[in-house]
This record gives sequence, C-alpha cells and structure tokens, in this order.
Amino acid sequence: MSLHENVRTRTRPGRITRATATAAGIALLAGLLMAPAAQALPMETSTVAEDPAPDPSAQPTESQPTEAAPVETLPTEGTPSETVPTESAPAEPTPAETAPAAPENLSLPVIDGDPLVNGTLSSTGGQWIGAGWIKYSWIIDGVPIQTDGHAIGEADVLQILPAMAGKSIQLTVVASPDAQTPGTEVSALPVTVRPAAFTGVVWSNTVTGRPAVSQELSVGAPQGGNVSQGTVTYQWFRGATAIALATAPRYTVTAADIGQKLSANVTLSAPGFTSVILTSAQVTGVIGTFSAAPVPTISGTARVGQLQTANAGTWAPTGATLSYQWYRGTAAITGAVGRTYATTAADYGKTIKVRVRASKAGFTSLDRYSAARMIYSGTIVATKSLLVTGVHRYGQTLRISQGWTPGVSLKYQWYRNGVAIKGATGSSLYLNTGYIGSRVNVMVTVSKPGYATRSAATKLVTVGKAVFTATSAPRITGGQWLGATLTANPGTYSPAPTAYGYQWYRNGVAITGARYKTYRIAAADNGKSIAVRVWVSRAYYDTRALGSPALKLPVWAVTVLRGDGTYKVGTHIQPGLYKATGTGSGCYWERLSGFSGGFDDINANYFGAARTYVQILPGDVGFMSSGCGSWTTVPSTGAKATRITADGTYRVGIDILPGTYYGYGTGSSCYWATLSGFSGTFDDIYDNYYGSARTIVTIPSWAKGIEVDGCGTLTRG
Repeated sequence: MSLHENVRTRTRPGRITRATATAAGIALLAGLLMAPAAQALPMETSTVAEDPAPDPSAQPTESQPTEAAPVETLPTEGTPSETVPTESAPAEPTPAETAPAAPENLSLPVIDGDPLVNGTLSSTGGQWIGAGWIKYSWIIDGVPIQTDGHAIGEADVLQILPAMAGKSIQLTVVASPDAQTPGTEVSALPVTVRPAAFTGVVWSNTVTGRPAVSQELSVGAPQGGNVSQGTVTYQWFRGATAIALATAPRYTVTAADIGQKLSANVTLSAPGFTSVILTSAQVTGVIGTFSAAPVPTISGTARVGQLQTANAGTWAPTGATLSYQWYRGTAAITGAVGRTYATTAADYGKTIKVRVRASKAGFTSLDRYSAARMIYSGTIVATKSLLVTGVHRYGQTLRISQGWTPGVSLKYQWYRNGVAIKGATGSSLYLNTGYIGSRVNVMVTVSKPGYATRSAATKLVTVGKAVFTATSAPRITGGQWLGATLTANPGTYSPAPTAYGYQWYRNGVAITGARYKTYRIAAADNGKSIAVRVWVSRAYYDTRALGSPALKLPVWAVTVLRGDGTYKVGTHIQPGLYKATGTGSGCYWERLSGFSGGFDDINANYFGAARTYVQILPGDVGFMSSGCGSWTTVPSTGAKATRITADGTYRVGIDILPGTYYGYGTGSSCYWATLSGFSGTFDDIYDNYYGSARTIVTIPSWAKGIEVDGCGTLTRG
C-alpha cells in the first residue's frame, strides 16, 4: 500500500510488484527522515513473479531442493548491511524470480521559482524511498514541452519562454531505481505563467513641432530598462479618433486638423510581455502659413505688343495654387489674369506689375507683387517680306505682297525713276505705255497706336514691253518630195501680231535665202530634217520667236547610172544598194573584181526581171549592167504592198509587207527565193522554191527581200 493517495506503482510487463514494510524497515526509515528530502531510503521489497502455479502432483528431486524461508538481517548504525544466508532445504522445483521494489513517494514534487516570462522553474522531484533516477516531464496543454532525467537529488530546470505566458504548466515525475527500470509517477501542483513587465521605462509625453498645417509633429521613443526587448508602435489621434495611416513617430498636420486636438499613443509591446500604452500631451492644430513666398519677377521686352511673363518663384510648402492679376499703374487690367500678358497701346508710357496670389487648403492666402516696369513704344515687325508682285511690263498691274504686326495702318506712294507719281497712292499700279523703259518702285508707311511708325521701300525695277502669248506653235504643211513646196503656218498669238518673219532650217542649219513663208524642197534636202522659225511683232510688244517641230523628209531615188555599160566602183558609182528602173525580163548585171573579161573577174551576177536590186560591196572593183535601164539610189519609203503582181525583186517591209502569200497561177515554172541580202551570191538565199504557180510562201519580217519569177499574182492572206 502507497504512502500517499496520488502515488501509483508502475511495474514491468508480466510482473506484479508488492511493497512490504517490515518493522525493522520502518524503524530504519524513522532514523533517516533527517536526511535530505530527495535521499532514497532503503526498504525491503519482495517481488512475486507471475509464474504458473506448481503442479501438486510433481515430486521433488535431488536437483529440486525444498523451499526454505529467507533470513533477513538489518544492518546496525555504522555497519554495512549484509545478508547472511542460512542453510536451507532444497528449493522448489520452479523458484520465484527476484525483482527490485518500486520506489515509494514520501512527499510530492514542488515547482520552485516565480512563474514569470523569461524566468525559470525548477524541481528536485519530491522525496522518495528506493529511487535512484527521476524522469521529469514539463507539460503545457497536455503536450510535453521538455523531458529530461537526472540522478536522485539533481534539480531539473525549465526556461519560461514568452509563448508560455498565460499557460498552465504541469510537472510529472517518474521515480525509478535506475534510468532503465520503470518507476512510480507523481505530479506537482500546476502553476500559471504570468507575462513579463517592462521596467525602468523613461519617456517624455511632449509633442515636438508647431501644430500648423503642413508642419511636422513628432514624439520620442521610450528609453531605458528592458525597453530594447519590445517593439514600439505609434498611432496619432485627432480627438479620440485614430488618424488613418498616421503610424509613424512623425506626423504632418493637414487642413482637417485645424482646431482639433492632436495626440499620439506610443505602444511598447513584446511577446510574453504586458503591453504599455503611453499617451502624449495634446496640441491644437492651427492654420498654416507659407514658409517661402518669393517676390515675383516679370520677363519679356518692355514694349507695346510684347508678351510679358510672370515668374512666381518657388513657394513652400509645395502644392499651392497660384493665380495672377496684372496692373496698369495701380488699376487692375480687366481680364489680365493669366501668367502671361501681351501689352497694348494703352500700356504705352505706363508702368505695369503683376500680383501673385498663393492659395492652399489649410493655409492663409498670401499676395506678392512684382516691381513695376515702364512700357515703351512697340516695334512694328514685318512678318512677310515686302515685295511687288506682277510682271513689270506694259499692260500689267503691279501689286504689293506684305505682312506686318496685326492692326497696323498702311500708306502707299509709287515712284517712277525716283519721282513720286501723282495720284499713285494705292496698293496697285497699272503700267501704261508711258512706263515702258522706266524704273518704278513703291514706298509703304506702316503705323499703329503705341508703336513707332515704320517705312519700307521696294527695289527699283525697269518696266519692259508687253509679250505675246502663243496659243499654238508654228507648223509645216506640204508635200515631202523633191520639188514640193512647204508652207509655214506661223501659229496663233494673243494679241494678234502685226508682222511676221521666217527662217527655214535644214538639219538645224539656216538655209541661205529661205526667209519666206514657203520653201521648195531641193535635192540637198533628200532625207534631211526641215524646220522653220517664225518671228512675230507688234507695237509696244517684244518680238517673239517660236520654232516648228522638225519635218523629216524621206530619202528619194537619185539616178547614179544611166544605161548599159561597165562602171568603175568608187569613181562612177559608190558602194551601196541600188535599184534598176528598167522593164522586161532581160536584165543582166555583174559585180567585178577586175576588167580582164575572164570569168574569174565575176564576183556575182544576175539575169532576170529588170525590177531588181544590187548591193555593190566596198571590195568590188567594177560593175557591168545590160538591159536593166538606169540605176538609182534606194528610197527610204515604198508601197508596202500586200500583192505581188509582177516578176522581180522586192524589199520586205518597204516594197511589200511580211506575211503569208498565196499564189493561184496555172503554170509549173514558179520560182521564188527569200533573201538575206542583194549581193547576188548563193549566200543571200535563205529559202527557195521551184514548181507549180499554185503555191504558198511565208515571208518572215526579218527577211531583207524576196525574188519572184513565173508565179503570177501572190496575195497576202
């Protein structure tokens, strides 16, 4: 049976522990109560094992001695305790196993120390009999927060943390003979942890600063003691109402604070500590005043018509609204309430100044005036160059292009050769015949109230005669062959000319004597460009000359050889392309390399229709012709026919057009050949045909010519 009601015995599994106090043990305990409280007292315990009951039918054997009662000897004072065995009968067949007795509590453990945050609690575990080891468990809210074991007599210490403030701390101890053996558990009375307190706090409740709008107020932070363990927070109040976001040591007074009591709460707090709220003295908010109010200045030219600009300077505090009022002398100028002001004629000879008024919520409005400045006469400015527009010629009207300061008055005076023209005081001047050859200009006088009068003159320009306006250019009409007459159409003009002159040109060179309205085409004009230049004139008008477009004359045939014969190339005839003018089919010609009469002298030859061509080459020495008629140069134009009705040789693109031609003749001796040249050699033949006159031939556009014989009429399809 335990000594206290809250003591319970813990046993090892599978065992039952029983504690029996003998008379001698009790007497010994009485003698040891004077020892330290945590000293373990010896006591006799016996442990009965939970072994199965012996079989009553079992007989003892030599190896199983009979059970004998043990003899206990209590030690005397100062003498070590010994146990003296006695002779005993043989043990029972299954002897009981001996186990250590569970410790017995004499006094419950006590929690020592002040349960204050940041302090410590300790315990020595109470008084025990038979204990050699104590295990300590400190518990908060049913959860062990510290568990440790010590030898009997050693104290266990718990550090009280801020988080434990307000919590109930319990202590449970388990006493056992040693650290490995189960023991007896008891609990101490719980204690409640109190918050720590800030001590030695030093703080002044003075509010520093002027409580005017835009000014800064401040309070100091607590000092001394254990303040460093806490956190300081601030809250400013307007009356009893906390000011939103005003949570700093400093606070700037606003317009809403005018007439209000302002104060600050300073709160010192920390986990596990009782918070301390410190309240400052109250101050009353008052209207603000500007700390910087500079005198404004005026910039700009001090003349009529110039822009004056007020420079307000930098006001403090910032955020003020600035308004302006301009004054002429001491009178406010109506409507002049902007930062800038353009002076008028009314300001001429007067002084002007500007007032700058600063306004801001919670502040007394404040006016500042600039120094007065004298306004002088304005300067008339030319915004555009003074020019005379129009043509300085008879029959034209001159006008003036100009630009000035707005609101000016203008006066004009025109001059001829430096002398003022009577009555010419308008902004324009008509040039009659009397001005031809004269030099004219105009003087402009510009004035405006409050401005200095200004005069300007244009440069002198000589007046010329009038000019014709051509409504159509000259052109040439007439035939374009040798001996034809060309006529110059002079064109049309405004006004109509009273006289005309002409000059004809050949390839850009004046033709001698060709100074009339008509011109007869001469041999020298063959293949040349003809143009005419026309001069027109009238009183008081400048003579005007215009040229016609050039007229390109075609190259016409020129006879170079007349009749049959042999001719020397380079002397009688030049290399080139020539055309025979004879008729019939008995034309024969030779291109010669010599005049020996042998066949070797013949470079090439031809026999056929007299309607033919020959290309005399630079290497040829001579040329012989018979039955071909006269030979002429080749014209640049031709019939460009689409039908071939006679035998002969034709140039493609000039005499006939390229294309496909159809023959419907009845003969069978039709011959045609497309040619790349007219030298008379086989190399000139690109393609040829001999056969029925009912034939089809395609003449390509790149072919130079085609020779036809006995094919009748060929018609392009």
